[in-house]
Amino acid sequence: VSRQQRPYEEVVITCPATIDYVRYSNRSAHWFLAKSLRAVIDAAGIGLSNVDGLCVSSFQLVPDTAVGLTQHLGVSPRWLDHLPMGGACGVAALRRAARAVQCGDAEYVACISADANQVDTFRKMLGSFSQYAQDAVYPYGSGGPNGSFAFLTNYYMREFGATREDFGKLCVAQRTNALANPNALFKKPLTLEEYIDARVIAEPL
Repeated sequence: VSRQQRPYEEVVITCPATIDYVRYSNRSAHWFLAKSLRAVIDAAGIGLSNVDGLCVSSFQLVPDTAVGLTQHLGVSPRWLDHLPMGGACGVAALRRAARAVQCGDAEYVACISADANQVDTFRKMLGSFSQYAQDAVYPYGSGGPNGSFAFLTNYYMREFGATREDFGKLCVAQRTNALANPNALFKKPLTLEEYIDARVIAEPL
């Protein structure tokens, strides 16, 4: 059944905020989520009590849930959502939050996302990750996200004739943009030659 997409009228997306990226930390995902929420409400110039909608994305929030996180953050939202969708969560969160505002379920929705790289967190995350995802990739010897994205990249290269150099140009551009971002993790310039000569993590990435 084909349905026409409703426009996002009378909804405003404002006050994006970013906190520092760190490679390793003793802090939990909960701590970074709280810091993200503080950054958002400070940028918006509103109080914590004004936040009546919350959309959370985090793989490492487990075994806790978005419901438990509200107690940790001290908020009582009328609308709550949890999106463990990885890189797609930003767009998905904004779309869902916009619909919640349109429907009158919330007025101020904070969309926050955070994970933390504590000791052994990756192994623990794999142990509690989606069984469906594990069943799909484990037979191919892939235990983490790099292998899954390598499958997609290989398919794209075969289908459209893209090369490692094409993807390398994207990485070089991303690094160039990161150098102008004080919150970025990597501070060193990257050349296409360095990308091509770097150790392969999961072919062709």
